[in-house]
Amino acid sequence: MLELIKRKLFKIIFWLFVLIALPFSVLMFVGSQRYVYHAEVKINSTADNIFPYLYASEKVTVWQTSLKSVSLRDNEFNQPGHTATLILDGGEKDHRIPITIEAILPSTHLRTSSESKVFKTQTTWDLKAVGDHSIVRQEVICFYSGVGRLMAPFLTDDAENQLQADLNQLRETVETEAVK
Repeated sequence: MLELIKRKLFKIIFWLFVLIALPFSVLMFVGSQRYVYHAEVKINSTADNIFPYLYASEKVTVWQTSLKSVSLRDNEFNQPGHTATLILDGGEKDHRIPITIEAILPSTHLRTSSESKVFKTQTTWDLKAVGDHSIVRQEVICFYSGVGRLMAPFLTDDAENQLQADLNQLRETVETEAVK
């Protein structure tokens, strides 16, 4: 009788592993999952005035909530190929993420890329001047790997909400400083 219970228990554990643990393990180590996040804001200012807030180290930290600082490397971080390190507030331990400018067209377009152990991102900023205001569009493409693949579906709404909140803060910052 004890032998029968052991065999049945072994079969249950084996099938649980095959049906749950094995696919979970494969997802952790193979491939990546792509997610795209969008945000947009109307700012009562010129694109020329807004654009430096997207890359200048002293201006970016003013409006991005989780960004503590931007550590410049041996460049000014204003041309394609230039790199810097984003220092994000991680609570007990700060996170350092390298960032590279891929393309920059003054006052209209900026594309950056960054990478960590859990994700790779490509962020594109497009600015469009419309009369007395500008439209700022942000698109972030994330490629999650490892444990990020499992967490990403639960973070999608939070990520887009954070992007929109940051763009709203950008609007408030730019419009307030334009009045000064």
